[in-house]
Amino acid sequence: MSPSYLAFIFASLLLAQAQDCQNSDTDAASCADEQSLLSVSRFLSNNDLSSQSEARAVERLRTESMTLSQTLNTLAEPMPEGSATKGLLESFRICGQCGSFQRFGEAHDGGYLMCMDSLKKGSVSSGYSLGVEHHDQWSEDVIKKLGIPVHQFDCTVDTSDCKSCKFYKKCIVAADGQHPVPGHETEGWSLEQALTETSQGTPLANIPDGSLLMKMDIESSEWPIYASEPPAVLQKFGELIVEFHGLQFEERHAEYLTAMQHIQAAGFKVAHIHGNNYEGTYSMGTETIPRVIEVTFVHSDARADGCEVNQLYDVTKDAPNNPTVVELPMAHLA
Repeated sequence: MSPSYLAFIFASLLLAQAQDCQNSDTDAASCADEQSLLSVSRFLSNNDLSSQSEARAVERLRTESMTLSQTLNTLAEPMPEGSATKGLLESFRICGQCGSFQRFGEAHDGGYLMCMDSLKKGSVSSGYSLGVEHHDQWSEDVIKKLGIPVHQFDCTVDTSDCKSCKFYKKCIVAADGQHPVPGHETEGWSLEQALTETSQGTPLANIPDGSLLMKMDIESSEWPIYASEPPAVLQKFGELIVEFHGLQFEERHAEYLTAMQHIQAAGFKVAHIHGNNYEGTYSMGTETIPRVIEVTFVHSDARADGCEVNQLYDVTKDAPNNPTVVELPMAHLA
């Protein structure tokens, strides 16, 4: 079967699924919005798909769907207990349950899988998008699908093109005050300050736990934020989407592990991971690890059969961040 014919079949299946959704009386919260849910279909049918490398990537993903390399497992297993790197690699295991994912955001870079098990209109009151540049489709999808306001934060640009969003020329920085954004030292808020400022001064204690939603893509500033924020602040969020950068800097793995432990202490479990192929991988011994990993965190019961050590790849919703090169191999995390 030729790659182009395979791509045609795959796109047709997605379009049929969307049409079924449109033609049924299914609740809007359980049916994805065309603009985002057909993102993979669009990518298969637009000019990107004319490249043979893209078609081959789709074909490979359909045949490999569950796991792509046993990299993290192979690396973590022989490491001594207590090793920061071992703990960090193991912290990305998929331990949370999620029965339904939808893609919010762009078709490629800027798109993320959200767990919809408990995420519906009325379940959260506000969205927070950290790192937006000039356009952030994730914010617009959240407004459209969940009907909630979205607060955007980015001190590196002057405005956002999302007319329905509330934009703040502020970067969210670590609560310890030790990690400002270079060149924007006076334009930082801690996460707790951002919550207070956007809640008309409501004390943190009066913001219901699990009532907020956050997406964070802030080019490595995420690590000191999570390493310094107390779990009480993170508990205000019902779901976190985080793009973690710079995994190749092994000298920072102790800090990274502290960040992941704070997220876990707030009750979150990893429900989905995806390697960002814009940054590629780096070598550790004879193995390779993604430099950037996108993670969906949820509050859920633990998986009944234990943590899933294989990356769960949803071929209908996951997509390479850079459509011009092949997807990264699957991650194996035990």
